[in-house]
Amino acid sequence: MEQADYTKNMDTLLAQSENLQNLTACHACDLLMPVPQVEPGSRARCPRCGTVIAAPKKNTVDRSLALVLSGLILFVPAVTLPILSMTILGKTSSNTLVGGVIGIYNEGFYWVSFLVLCFSIIAPLLKFATLATVLLQVKLHINTGYLAGLFKFSGYLDSWAMIDVYMISLLVAVVKLFEIADITTGLGLYCFVAMLLLSTLTATTLDREYLWDAIGEMQT
Repeated sequence: MEQADYTKNMDTLLAQSENLQNLTACHACDLLMPVPQVEPGSRARCPRCGTVIAAPKKNTVDRSLALVLSGLILFVPAVTLPILSMTILGKTSSNTLVGGVIGIYNEGFYWVSFLVLCFSIIAPLLKFATLATVLLQVKLHINTGYLAGLFKFSGYLDSWAMIDVYMISLLVAVVKLFEIADITTGLGLYCFVAMLLLSTLTATTLDREYLWDAIGEMQT
């Protein structure tokens, strides 16, 4: 192939690539259409099947940042304050999340304690911390080389931060112990539930597509 033909073909491919960047596909019927320009709080629907293809959220950075910082504040009392106090045969004991991990380890269940530590303590903390870092940098327009990778890493943590699973197991244990012990809920439990709700609200408030666009503009 001659150099002139090679250059012409490359120009054609680049032009097609630029055109494709302005197109999006409906995830329901696969219809290709121009990327819609939608105001925050509004929705764009597929003209063929009516599926919502774009729904930017209002004030996603400020609202998500407030939720994430609140989750970080609640994290410390959630893992250090007593979750439950149990009285059995006149003896009362209080348990914290960190104390539960240590207790499982002392019983010889090393892998179980390691999994609880990773998925119920470390992963949620990393999730809140990484999102807070990304949102603060986007809000303050601070361009760092690791911003995109950090935001991508926060998406991976969504699958590993299993505080909801720990909450379900805790409720099952309470139901089983309710008939043989007097159980009193501690402040740590309320902080833990609030942290779980904040994590869920963050997932519904965070507009990842908007943040990726903002990160891309900051890196250009």
